[in-house]
Amino acid sequence: MTFLQAVISGLVQGVAEFLPISSSGHLVILHKLMGLNEPEVFFDIFLHLGTLAAIFIVFGREIIESITTKKRIGILILISSAVTFVIVLFFVKNIEAAFNNVKTVGLMLIITGIWLIAGNLIRLGSEGMTVFKACVIGLAQGIAAFPGISRSGATISTGLFLGLDGQTAAKFSFLLSIPAILGAFVFKIKEAGFNFTGINVNYFIGFFVSCIVGIISLKLLLRILYKNKFHWFGAYCILLGIIVILFLKA
Repeated sequence: MTFLQAVISGLVQGVAEFLPISSSGHLVILHKLMGLNEPEVFFDIFLHLGTLAAIFIVFGREIIESITTKKRIGILILISSAVTFVIVLFFVKNIEAAFNNVKTVGLMLIITGIWLIAGNLIRLGSEGMTVFKACVIGLAQGIAAFPGISRSGATISTGLFLGLDGQTAAKFSFLLSIPAILGAFVFKIKEAGFNFTGINVNYFIGFFVSCIVGIISLKLLLRILYKNKFHWFGAYCILLGIIVILFLKA
């Protein structure tokens, strides 16, 4: 991983993590184009930690409220995270295999595009978060562990589908990402045997770039949701997925 590759990866992660276009899918495609044949999973976790820091910066007040004055939201986050954990644990081998197949990523991008468009058009619920909605959104986040399925796109679209307004769905989605990203980081460290010898300065460059760009992207996404233009990204994901399937080698 060179300096330039770290900067570009950080830019892609910062944009794609919050805009509903799948950061993991874009990183798989990017690394394929860079000629990195082996998945840069541990480096990607550093990039995700950068966007996690962006969430803490933008949603700091909401995070504090979820463990103090608005504990119900915190409980719903825990319930939703538990559902995510079960789904990921059940499909972990399939998820890991998908990172090695760019054609699978292309297919998942198409699914993301359809999901985004459907979430914008269909409403089957009323306002307000419930345990049932938290479980369904947690299920969506678990499915989004597959590269090419946008985590923010899947969870926000599912929230919209269940009757939540855009701002509520987005805030719940990004609060929900905190335990997911931390859990993935701990899992990868344990899997690597706590071996930090491969980490270099480029890992931290990727972290800071993804954090700064992530803050900008997160604020942009909230504006897009307010203007009800979320589904536009669906067309982009479908088009990119088709291009990946047709032109990139597995």
